[in-house]
Amino acid sequence: MQRSYLRVLLGGVLIAVTSQLHAEALQPDPAWQQGKLANGFSWQLLQTPQRPNDRIQMRLSVQTGSMMEKPAEKGFAYLIPKVVMFNSQSLNTQQLSNLLRNGISPDMPLPPAIVSYDFTLYNLSLPNNNPEVLKAALSWMADVSGHGIFNQETVAAALAAPDSPVATYPPNINDPIWRARLKGTTLQGFDPVPPPAGKIDVEALNSFYQRWYTPDMATLYVAGPVDKRALEDGISKAFGSLEGKRQTPVSVATLPPMKPRSVHAVNENQKDDMLALVWDLNWSSVKDSDALNRYWLNDLAREALFGALQQGIGKKNEKFMAMNMDCRMQYQRASCMLSLRAPNEKMPVIVSELAGELAVLKEKGISAENFDALIALKQAQLQQLFAIYARTTTDILINQRLMSQQSNIIDIPPEQYQRLRQAFLNNLTPDVLNAEIHAILEQDTAFFFIQPKGETEMNVDQLRAQFDKIMHPEKAVAAAEKQAAADAESAEKAAAEKAAAEKAAAEQAKAPAVTPEAAAPSQEAKPAEPKAPAPAKKGGQNGNSEQPAADNNTDGVSA
Repeated sequence: MQRSYLRVLLGGVLIAVTSQLHAEALQPDPAWQQGKLANGFSWQLLQTPQRPNDRIQMRLSVQTGSMMEKPAEKGFAYLIPKVVMFNSQSLNTQQLSNLLRNGISPDMPLPPAIVSYDFTLYNLSLPNNNPEVLKAALSWMADVSGHGIFNQETVAAALAAPDSPVATYPPNINDPIWRARLKGTTLQGFDPVPPPAGKIDVEALNSFYQRWYTPDMATLYVAGPVDKRALEDGISKAFGSLEGKRQTPVSVATLPPMKPRSVHAVNENQKDDMLALVWDLNWSSVKDSDALNRYWLNDLAREALFGALQQGIGKKNEKFMAMNMDCRMQYQRASCMLSLRAPNEKMPVIVSELAGELAVLKEKGISAENFDALIALKQAQLQQLFAIYARTTTDILINQRLMSQQSNIIDIPPEQYQRLRQAFLNNLTPDVLNAEIHAILEQDTAFFFIQPKGETEMNVDQLRAQFDKIMHPEKAVAAAEKQAAADAESAEKAAAEKAAAEKAAAEQAKAPAVTPEAAAPSQEAKPAEPKAPAPAKKGGQNGNSEQPAADNNTDGVSA
């Protein structure tokens, strides 16, 4: 899913390789088998003979979400999964109810459907050694992919359901940090939400479904102890009759770079204050082992950074403070968020302590002792790679696959990972790791401060200035000088305007009073200039012209 972390966990061991790699350098994991039907429907399978008792995990990913909605179709992307949860062309009501009830894992429950801006995901977790349940699951997912039933009755039944089995991604689209990140992007205005209250245009809903739910835009993922030949046959029978092809181009869901701004927000669902520092990662596709090593270096630097904070500010304030770091690829943008939660009265001190520890890490990095301990831990994890893989359950494996696929990341075989990772750890030095930590902490970050509803608002700009003064003293000085210059310029401008106004008022007070008579224009006329004599007329009685009289007209004469 788009919510995926940049690092793909292999049972605790970090594996992260992006797609578009040179084949001679990095190879996709052949354990994931793939196929495609004639109508464009794709499937991927991971057989897990090492986990014979695990549940069979199934995920149907459709490249359709709320971004495809027109204004009159608002909520259709959310409504479609809800409708298909209550009716099926292949299964009766009781069969569908049993499938969905048995299709939720008790250990890692997932909602049957998740809707986002550019994808919709359907999830089932089935008991193993039950061919009939697997067959029913394939039939229902095929119905979802192109045989959905949308009429007044099915839509009304879905809308009347008291509890919605449909979730969204992000899980909380009203999260203040997400709303701030969303502003001004191509995603704004396309939240995956239920349709507004009122009558649903069923014909328009069906048209939306036929337009966007096409087999060429759907992929089925299966992980578990299944027989490949039987599964392939079942997929072909269930999905082979689907028709249609995507005709309308789709806008790419993209987040812009994170600006180093300060944001205050209120969240009525939280109890403590939360400070979050958010910054983008300088991340690009890995095309060779050198690029892979650069990614691993950044990832390890972030881990070392967070570990140092846990040993410092985290341990000191563990009784009342929670701290977390989350790095992920999300809508074409990789970013990290360091968050701290604590009571309101503790926050000013915690902000100063955090800035102080980050400033020390930026300038000095981690100690040689901590570096050696970190490398020893990674070496031990690497030695346990295959044992860890054997213990990794199918629900984790398939969710990792979804993360990597939808984030344009490719899984590499454990053998290749072990070899490349070993070389990376052997060649890494404290100076190189600390230089990377310095580069991370040198970046400007967005500064979010979220408070519970009803609490006295804290000045986020003051908190940010307090943080920057310790963490980035040179930037704080520059910002203060810039603000002082701006204030001086404003004061000078205001003083000049005041002086001009006072001068104008003084001049007006000195001027003599003007009466209406004096103000009226003068009507005295000046004599007109004499005109030249007119030419003599021919054919007159005496043959002479008459001398014209003087022109006394005053038209055109200025007063």
